[in-house]
Amino acid sequence: MSPAAPEATTAPRAISNRPPLGAIATVVGITVARQLRGKRIWLFVAMFALPLAIALLMHRYAEPYEPEDAAIGLLLVLIPQAVVPLTALLFASSLVQDDVEEQTLTYFLIRPIPRWAIYVAKALGAALVTSALAALFITATLATIWWGVDGRGAGDLAYEAAALTTASALAMLAYIGIFGLLSLLTKRVLVVGVGYVILFEGIVSNIPFLVRYATVLFHARVLELRWLDLDGKPWAIDPATAPAASTSLAFLAGASAMFLGLGAWLFAAREFRLKTPEGG
Repeated sequence: MSPAAPEATTAPRAISNRPPLGAIATVVGITVARQLRGKRIWLFVAMFALPLAIALLMHRYAEPYEPEDAAIGLLLVLIPQAVVPLTALLFASSLVQDDVEEQTLTYFLIRPIPRWAIYVAKALGAALVTSALAALFITATLATIWWGVDGRGAGDLAYEAAALTTASALAMLAYIGIFGLLSLLTKRVLVVGVGYVILFEGIVSNIPFLVRYATVLFHARVLELRWLDLDGKPWAIDPATAPAASTSLAFLAGASAMFLGLGAWLFAAREFRLKTPEGG
């Protein structure tokens, strides 16, 4: 009787801590698709259409029409101080809650991707949608303000649009990080978020004290002033003492990374009570 053949053994597969890019891309894609449907996207359109509508009305009825005043009031005050942070709040407040209510969070959790990466991918998806649509409306508002005005070439407008939309995108990512974290800490994220926007971004960022250096809007404005060579007097920003553009870039990038990291950590550590068809 021949001896039994030895059983084949297979070495255990090493599990990588690196999240698969394909799974991350799937989460980002699902988030983008969700953000582009439903009532939320129409609220976004309404919020960003407001400055565009004001620009059209001013261009048509203001006598005399002052494009510089319109640009300051709409592109440098209304949009960055109110529309951008409130839009980020609207989208970030539902990053996780929508999946809990629609019973789709389990789909993400069973995928081969760390929980922290799920949160980061969802935040990046929301930032991608909001930044792209904001860039579209900011560019349209800028073109409307300067339409038919002599002395502003297409190249100048393109550069200005690029500067404004870049600053907006950086601020949007930071706000989504902040409000996404708040959404994991409190159910009243909309109330707390609006309070934050009014107090810090609406008031503190405009007061010439050291504390405003910790606000997102201040550094977004510094970027706009540096890139577009604007006068900082309306916001009490002295170019001689204001941070360099690289410093404000580093602040916005660091703030985004910090708040996204805190949100990802909390999302990974937290247990979510999910409704099921069986248990309700």
